[in-house]
Amino acid sequence: MALTGRDLVSILDFSNDEITLVLDTAEQMAEALGWGEDGKTQPLAPLDRILATLFFEPSTRTRMSFESAMLRLGGSVISMADARASSAAKGETLADAARIVSGYCDIIVCRHPENGSAQAFAQAASVPVINAGDGHNEHPTQTLTDLFCLRRHKGTLEGLRVGLCGDLKYGRTVHSLAPALARSGCELIFISPPALAMPEELSQKVQELGAQPQVTDDLAGALDGLDMLYMTRIQQERFADPAEYEEYKGVYVLDEKLMKKAPEDMLVLHPLPRVDEIAPEMDDDPRAVYFEQAAGGVPVRMALIALLLGIVEDSGASKRSGLVEP
Repeated sequence: MALTGRDLVSILDFSNDEITLVLDTAEQMAEALGWGEDGKTQPLAPLDRILATLFFEPSTRTRMSFESAMLRLGGSVISMADARASSAAKGETLADAARIVSGYCDIIVCRHPENGSAQAFAQAASVPVINAGDGHNEHPTQTLTDLFCLRRHKGTLEGLRVGLCGDLKYGRTVHSLAPALARSGCELIFISPPALAMPEELSQKVQELGAQPQVTDDLAGALDGLDMLYMTRIQQERFADPAEYEEYKGVYVLDEKLMKKAPEDMLVLHPLPRVDEIAPEMDDDPRAVYFEQAAGGVPVRMALIALLLGIVEDSGASKRSGLVEP
């Protein structure tokens, strides 16, 4: 179950046991960050490793949480946050960029607007590559963050009833999350307008993994018995026709009135940013855990970086360059 030196391009690159390893290690990282009952932080040894973040698309949570994760581990970060200031603006290929940047760092995080770009980048790079989102294809580290939050609240990832709502056609977060949940034996409900339904190839993949998802456009009618509702925004940047975006903008709005129909223990997650699909009044509802979910991106990405670099054992045990023994 060694993860050292591996890439993470698709969530299915990792087995269920390997995902569990990342989440267990993330719990240790969260403890080191003071998430435990005593609130005490655990010192981290200096780490002589460099993370490169290459973002050809805008990002706040993903880029900053990766950079925070590496700094928390005691490492260093070099960053390209604006493709216009890189050689991509001169026509440099992804493969060439991967080869060049591999010589400057020990691990790379890459986000790019083209589907399949992460795989192409990983094939050319000589250091581990983590997909931070490739077009509307996948976003596997967001899924790890989602699973971390879900498991902390529900105690398990197995056999839960989960609704995925919003833009399922272009939403790369649900394209990674749905297969991971299906492989854990979860019951899935796909909630979207027909024009923004889950792509057929992903629906087939989910079925191959053992789930038989329900499909509906009725959010209110799908709430009954849910353990978790995963809201997503309608993504304006994915629509070629602005009129089509205007047609679906605001099609689902989760507010207090709608939440009265939801189970008392149903969690509300959202990969963020939100636009108008979750009313601000929902922030005070204890079932709304999306800000906690976002914060969990730091220990999860700390764990992933540490495992891919081999600075913690696969058992989660400390190494000299990782967690300092108390």
